Amino acid sequence: MRELLYEAAKHYRRGKALAERGDAEDAAVAFEEALRELHAVRPQRMRDVLLAQVYLSRHQLSPDEADAAADLRLGYAYARTTGEPNVRALAERLWREAVAAGRHRAPAHGQATARKPSGSPNGNVGSDARDQGRRQEGGRRERRGRRAGKGGRGARPPMGDPGLD
Repeated sequence: MRELLYEAAKHYRRGKALAERGDAEDAAVAFEEALRELHAVRPQRMRDVLLAQVYLSRHQLSPDEADAAADLRLGYAYARTTGEPNVRALAERLWREAVAAGRHRAPAHGQATARKPSGSPNGNVGSDARDQGRRQEGGRRERRGRRAGKGGRGARPPMGDPGLD
């Protein structure tokens, strides 16, 4: 795991150097390689710091507004979870710049998360009926299957069943 983090950091540094020289295409490739390595690592503070840095760098580099917005949201979210003051300050500055430029709305309650679909309390599309049913049942869900002698998928028939001979 540690090797993946070191490789990802190497790709990130290479991408930053390429971006500073104006080679946006190769920088984007290096950032993509860093992301591939980082997403293969178990969540931990160093991984999240690097993910925030890579996503924020991709945001600054991206010519496509939709991709840049997605990278900013991800970078901002990772920066908030890390507690690393420098990364968080960069994310806050980039977010304020995007809001001032009209590319983003100001986050509600200090958060930069995407809005959930309207009408869905947990953000899952199509979950309204399930949630409504749970509320009507008092929060309990009826369990189906092989419980209390009920047969279910893969249930064995009782021994000596005359219908099987």
